[in-house]
Amino acid sequence: MYKISVDKELFKDIQFKKVQILEKMTSKYWKKELLEPKIENDRIKYSIKQIDKLIITNGLGEDKPQLTIECEKIDYSFKKDIFEFHLGKIQEQRNTDISEDYKDTLIEELLREKAELEDSINRDHLTGVYNRRKMENDLGMFINQNNSSQLCAIFIDVDRFKGVNDNFGHDTGDRVLIYLGEKLKDHARLLNGEVYRYGGEEFIILSFISKGEIISKLNNLRLDIKSQRIYHSKRDISVTVSMGVSFYKECSSKEEMIKRADDGLYIAKNNGRDRIEFA
Repeated sequence: MYKISVDKELFKDIQFKKVQILEKMTSKYWKKELLEPKIENDRIKYSIKQIDKLIITNGLGEDKPQLTIECEKIDYSFKKDIFEFHLGKIQEQRNTDISEDYKDTLIEELLREKAELEDSINRDHLTGVYNRRKMENDLGMFINQNNSSQLCAIFIDVDRFKGVNDNFGHDTGDRVLIYLGEKLKDHARLLNGEVYRYGGEEFIILSFISKGEIISKLNNLRLDIKSQRIYHSKRDISVTVSMGVSFYKECSSKEEMIKRADDGLYIAKNNGRDRIEFA
């Protein structure tokens, strides 16, 4: 078991699991301590000695803070010319004092990291909008809100998207979806809603808005989407979408609301595309 002294900040980072690999330069001391020579085929080769635990200290004197911590393994990095101590569970702490301010800061950081991780899990990796899993969770909450009578589902599908992939390639198809995701995020705020990628080229906006307001806002969205073209070396691509809309108050369940919006989408497709239909 080895004792390693570190500075105050590194000690705290190890204590609170913010650092899990402790690096030490390959000095003569550490080479002597950690490298074990052996002879193979008349040649000397070295292996790295493995230990079960380390003592990490900070400061001087008998009352210095000290951690006894598992050492899962020791590696050598040729690129950095360092030994890497992979740290595991803390087995014992001595003379450690955690201030309330530091505790509060740590808790805030952990909560922020947790929120960022949850947000990442709920995002579609290509477009950056929320994914279907998040939509289903949100929908379960939205139908129980006091304003659920204004809840509506807007199903949105890119017109002739297969032709974009077939004629211009999937990379261009991805650029179309990214472009559409940005437009939908911008307009979802105006619709008092949130946008989700349902699957493929299909998106859903869950919105809280009255029937009297929605048609003009969706027409603005439809026109804005086709106002710009996606560049391609063959020719620039015009993007249009079809939409189907349904309101929760006119349905018996959230599943029916989604199905009716999907039905409206197919009506829009059958009636010529680049249009909005209510179901």
